[in-house]
Amino acid sequence: MIDTRAVVGRLHTLESLAIIPRVASTNLIARRVLDECLDNDLSLPQAIIIAGEQFAGRGRNERAWSSPAGKGIYATTLVTRPANELALFPLAMANIMTTYLRERFDIAAGIKWPNDVLVEGRKIAGILIEARVQEERAQMIIGTGINVEPIERDERPDAISIRETARRGYSGIESATVAFIEHLDARLAQRLERRAVLDEWRSLTIHKIGDRISSIIGPRSIAGTWDGIDDQGRALIRSGAETIAISAGEVIVQ
Repeated sequence: MIDTRAVVGRLHTLESLAIIPRVASTNLIARRVLDECLDNDLSLPQAIIIAGEQFAGRGRNERAWSSPAGKGIYATTLVTRPANELALFPLAMANIMTTYLRERFDIAAGIKWPNDVLVEGRKIAGILIEARVQEERAQMIIGTGINVEPIERDERPDAISIRETARRGYSGIESATVAFIEHLDARLAQRLERRAVLDEWRSLTIHKIGDRISSIIGPRSIAGTWDGIDDQGRALIRSGAETIAISAGEVIVQ
């Protein structure tokens, strides 16, 4: 069992840690906390909520996210940041997740735009960020899921886990969870600088200039080649003589 008091005592940014055996969704709990703070003019706690199991987890575009007991790190982090950092946060969180896997377990993880984390072409981690902006502050709900133990292929056929790919340092889900909390906290304590975030993301991405790629934006599909990201973190797709900047949507590597 994780000693939450001992873990919190080592943290620098996050003020509290809640570990719940089974919930519908950690993001749903975080939304209730945020709503309560907004309704009562209270400061949002800088906190992380971790579930042993989720039975109604959701990913991007409201897709179901399978979260079986003992198989992953299912977490939601509540943080308040300057509103001008909001656009960078999806990329910054992808950097944090990827460096956690690389530095702790020597896993060859890479980022698929904007913030899916893949190993050998299969998904090992995902991120979902919600935010409420008040004046110059962004209050964020950052949902993260990391596959730690192998999952049945019929549940998530494109999934891969830490146990399957770690080349060092893996000794079970509890130690992996504590290491994630501490890595996340240490990175959140650092100042967010646009150039550093963009440069790190570019060094960690799976995309290479000229790769064939397409993007689905609602009913629209764009096909072309990867041309990097711009200074706002938008994906650049070269289609014929035109370069199209994509700020939201799903990228498919061909």
